[in-house]
Amino acid sequence: MTNPRDGRKWIVAAVFAALASGAFAQNAGPTERAAADLAGFRTVHTALTTRISNPPPKSTTQTGFLGIATSTDKRGLFVVEVAEDSPAMRAGIQPGDIIIVVGSSRPRTPDDLRDLLQARSPGDKLTVHVLRDGKTLETTATLTATSKPMKLNEERAYLGLTLGEPEGEGAPVRRVTQRSPAAEAGIRTGDLVLKVDAQALDDPARLDVVLNEKEPGDALAILLRRGEEEIEVKVTLAEDPNAGRSQSFSPRNVWRRDVFRLAVIGIEYPDVKHNEQVRLEDWREQLFSAGTYKDKRNATGQPVYGSLNDFYQEVSNGKLRIEGKVFDWVQVGKNRAEYSEGTGTSARSRTTLFNEVFAKLQEREGENVLEGYDGIFFLYAGARFQTSRGGLYWPHRSTVRLGNRTYPYFIMQEGGPRMSDISVMAHEFGHMLGLPDLYARPENPGSEGLGVWCLMSNQTGGGRPQHMGAWCKEQLGWLKPTVIDPTVPQKLILGPVNGSDVECFKVLIRPDGSEYLLLENRRRAGFDSSLPAEGLLIWHVVGNRPVLQESHGVDGPSGPRSYVSMVPYPSESNTMFTPFTTPSSKSQLGGGLPVYITNIRQLPDGRVTFYIGYQFQ
Repeated sequence: MTNPRDGRKWIVAAVFAALASGAFAQNAGPTERAAADLAGFRTVHTALTTRISNPPPKSTTQTGFLGIATSTDKRGLFVVEVAEDSPAMRAGIQPGDIIIVVGSSRPRTPDDLRDLLQARSPGDKLTVHVLRDGKTLETTATLTATSKPMKLNEERAYLGLTLGEPEGEGAPVRRVTQRSPAAEAGIRTGDLVLKVDAQALDDPARLDVVLNEKEPGDALAILLRRGEEEIEVKVTLAEDPNAGRSQSFSPRNVWRRDVFRLAVIGIEYPDVKHNEQVRLEDWREQLFSAGTYKDKRNATGQPVYGSLNDFYQEVSNGKLRIEGKVFDWVQVGKNRAEYSEGTGTSARSRTTLFNEVFAKLQEREGENVLEGYDGIFFLYAGARFQTSRGGLYWPHRSTVRLGNRTYPYFIMQEGGPRMSDISVMAHEFGHMLGLPDLYARPENPGSEGLGVWCLMSNQTGGGRPQHMGAWCKEQLGWLKPTVIDPTVPQKLILGPVNGSDVECFKVLIRPDGSEYLLLENRRRAGFDSSLPAEGLLIWHVVGNRPVLQESHGVDGPSGPRSYVSMVPYPSESNTMFTPFTTPSSKSQLGGGLPVYITNIRQLPDGRVTFYIGYQFQ
């Protein structure tokens, strides 16, 4: 990859020649660029590309830490002090060393060195040449993180056992939860846990530390003593059922197959019945039909624009098909409100309803009724139940254990007199595919949300949900961006992402891919017809979370909802995105590669052109 500090400075001076009359030539408007002007522009197929170098095993928002304080004098850049137990100390760097080369760069000042390190990630190996006592020495340091912050919304790994206080060597198992990973691995009450992942367990709290560094699906090695025998077991950790509805994201949990089989189970109550005007066939058509559920009205008279299957066929560019069955309604024994405890409904309360439904469904349809299904849609009778976030009837995705298997599920209302449309269904099904919520969340101060520009934020209603953003599509394998180095100047042209699985650029802010931009050209077409505007959307991704960079420059949670016609580029506020514009392309982690996206224009045919790597002064 091109190094922004290798001496090649690409600066283009924008000079306007005065006409004989003294007036200045006018730039062509966004829709006036002639086809002849496109000579030299590159597409996603012909752009000069790069590769992500040494991607970190897990996404990180930390910059690389070497552990030296530096200053300059007539000798050059030298080491003032070395931090205790730092990568620099372990590499043998000493106070007084004169720094000659770090990696492939020659930092001249402490600021140069800071920028260089901030473009690196924890775990990177960095070669350092220093001058000591007149001799040039070479050493290699493995960078670490400046800190290891914990996150409240991390997906919690679940083991399912309770330990007692240590009794000499190891900690005794006091309780093993039924059907938990620990139980399935054969761990028993009374076993003595000696080691966890080869670490001696001298304190029960040590187990929590180990689990905090794990994710659902990770393996955990546990050394036990049972009587006089030592036994090593391998446990596959699960999602914590008591953690509520996890909103964290892990790439390993995304759906990668081309068909999702969904079981739809209607629930009705002694006091609330389903709308008999809406037949099972109506639900089947709304969820699973292909190409026929449009240009008409549903069973209760609302216009429809396509089925859930149609929607995902469009946004996936034909890579996902939803199939399934709508089972006849199951009546449970209690009134609807009796199953809900409001905010924070416990996992036990939720499973009480679902287990009752499952038992009655098995009794009617057979023991293997859910065999072959990938997930469940619980459709409860009536209009939306008034509850707070976290309640049983709040539309959500989670997991439930039914019989000997754990199923992902989502739940929402049938709608009563007005048949529920696919807008919220499409959002919740996005969670079934492994995507997180991307709207501003009150429990996460500072979260901005993506407004109506992404399905996983605030979806548009009326049965015509909008597409998800480029980040979501890339995670699911539905969009393959072309990766480019922002320091390599080129002129680019980008077609609409609608109907394409390649029309997207990934601009690396950090060479390891831990921070980057995604550029997509969104048009009002198909399920995106309700977008408030068209043009280039710039997504800034750091820590594996996308943030929308609105052209109008309003920052924070209000940004995606303000001046919505001016969110895409170009706009009256901005035709460029650089370190000096508002919003700015500067790295959120510090350092990084300089990103200059300039001369953003829309063409009459819907394509967008822009320059990258040209620094206009």
